[in-house]
Amino acid sequence: MTSEVVLMNRQAVAMAADSAVTISGDRYLKTYQSVDKLFPLVDGQPVAVMIYNNAEIMSTPWETVISLYREQSRGRPMETVAAYAEDFMEFLSGNPDLFPADHQDTEFFKVVAVVFTVIAEEFDYQVQQFQQSRAGKVRDHLSAIFEYVVGQIHADYERYPDDSPRAELPCFPGGMAEQVRRRYGAEIDQLIESLLSSLRAEFPGLSVTEATRARLRDIGVFAATKDAFFEHYTGVVFAGFGAREKFPSMRSYLTSSVILGILKRKRDRAADINADSGPVFQPFAQDRMIRTFLTGMDQYLRMFIFSETLKLSTGLVSDIVGRTPNLTDAQRSAIHKDYSQNNLRLALTEFFRSVDNYQYAVHTRPILRAVNSLPKKELGETAASLIKLNSFQQKVMHSVETVGGPIDVAVITRNGGLEWKREKAEL
Repeated sequence: MTSEVVLMNRQAVAMAADSAVTISGDRYLKTYQSVDKLFPLVDGQPVAVMIYNNAEIMSTPWETVISLYREQSRGRPMETVAAYAEDFMEFLSGNPDLFPADHQDTEFFKVVAVVFTVIAEEFDYQVQQFQQSRAGKVRDHLSAIFEYVVGQIHADYERYPDDSPRAELPCFPGGMAEQVRRRYGAEIDQLIESLLSSLRAEFPGLSVTEATRARLRDIGVFAATKDAFFEHYTGVVFAGFGAREKFPSMRSYLTSSVILGILKRKRDRAADINADSGPVFQPFAQDRMIRTFLTGMDQYLRMFIFSETLKLSTGLVSDIVGRTPNLTDAQRSAIHKDYSQNNLRLALTEFFRSVDNYQYAVHTRPILRAVNSLPKKELGETAASLIKLNSFQQKVMHSVETVGGPIDVAVITRNGGLEWKREKAEL
């Protein structure tokens, strides 16, 4: 993993990234602290690019891909950072020399294989949960458990967490799902058989209905075309100045593999500074300590407090209703339902909204005000310090140090261009 941040005000943009990478395998975990994640995008132009989460795209190091793009761009300026970002994405898509068709086929199989591995792991977990529940003989329920797991993954691909329909990625033309199904249908079936053979070797009683097979085929297609990145992916962040931009801007993307000549991608975040806007404070990847610094409260602690306060309030209502004499069961149920499911949650939501407003006014706003007026040197130092916060937290915690090593900092101004600095991570 990694920790990265982009800070922007009207004068400059600062990008900072640590240099740690963690390599894991079966009973193997190793961390190196010498990996480059921040690069100039085009020679002589005030724009840079950062990567996080995966150091390679389709088995090719991102550093190599970025250097090839830099060579072919020949210092060519573009009007906006958004244009640089789209041009870079098109370079990856329309480059058969970089990613030949047979290489794309291989990587597609890897994407689907990763998703099917997730299904196998979730199935194994659900079987263990069933065994611990002592609800019956496992072999009598294997098929139902597998059908449930496949159904859940299928539903995750079809709908967003808020239950709205999950869209097809806009980077693909209409009908892309059918193209993938026609091109890779036989290969998806082979991967399904491989998955089932592996599971049956461990669970001989497993049987699979045709409806579940159809869902597995859908999942194989969805893994390529849906607005979801359950496979290994890379975050790519662009920031700086385009030729026609007076103030800096930023674009970030999630990217996966080139499929049928098109890079699977989506624009993740965007930010533009203008004469009236405040600063941009945008962390990426492992950002817990950075967000805690910005807001004054750990986000997981906030969720825990909300949950515990809701439970406490609900318990108080139950206790008061239970102690009130002369209430019928229907009256008790109505009062409890009204307070527990309606008024209490609304009241707590309003309470925490007030807390958030106070938190922003006394903690976040002063930080943003300071960032908004920082000169370029101090902006770069602030960005590096934020990465050090994440690194220091892991250093004192009992956890693998997935953030650390020297910190690369790029400070970009329209007049001065791109300036580099490498700082030690130790505090």
